[in-house]
Amino acid sequence: MVVVRLLGGARKAIGRDYVTFEAEQTSVSELVSFLQNASAEPRLIQRDNLLIAINGVESSALQGTDTIIKNNDSVTIVTVVHGGS
Repeated sequence: MVVVRLLGGARKAIGRDYVTFEAEQTSVSELVSFLQNASAEPRLIQRDNLLIAINGVESSALQGTDTIIKNNDSVTIVTVVHGGS
């Protein structure tokens, strides 16, 4: 089981501080799809607008959406806020 901590817009979209993903392992891409399906506001769960840290390392510094998340890894997802004119 993978426990995913949600912050910011990701927490708002899912409506909880964390979710559990019942799998021995999954990819970042599969996790994002799972969250989109579980979300009341899927537009807030877009891969380009998320920072996904696995054991304290942002997934883009690993293998991006192909990064494998294993049982008992620490996963935190933060929504990136964009602004400007």
